[in-house]
Amino acid sequence: TACPIFHGEIYTIDRWAALCDKPPPQESVFLATHEPCCMCISAIVWTGFRRCFYLYPYETTKQQGIPHDLNIMYELWRVERYQERNALCSTAGLLPLIDALPPGDDKAELEATVARITKQYDLLACKYHSEKAANPNNKMAFN
Repeated sequence: TACPIFHGEIYTIDRWAALCDKPPPQESVFLATHEPCCMCISAIVWTGFRRCFYLYPYETTKQQGIPHDLNIMYELWRVERYQERNALCSTAGLLPLIDALPPGDDKAELEATVARITKQYDLLACKYHSEKAANPNNKMAFN
């Protein structure tokens, strides 16, 4: 991307803010593919969202070769991660919530959906890693 701060959450907030008819953020849920980085969770809070759910935790992102979120939080503030429940917002991963469901059709359907999303995401992650260094428009600080 030409703008390194346009993470998915920031872009989504930008597009959401442009909507004329939208529910108040306090009454909405922010849904992210990955646990928001420190910049994105701050933007989510500044926008007024009080609840955020994500599919993949930081540990998954780190395993995919993208440890920047954890490194930035530790280097700037010497913390491993932000508090999931605090005075400003509550965050939760969807995977543990799905795991906690009782066996049945709903759980099976959600697990199949996660498997389908993960397969597609893994393909996109491979593409990203294979092309980022050679991309002349890559403005990221962490290559």
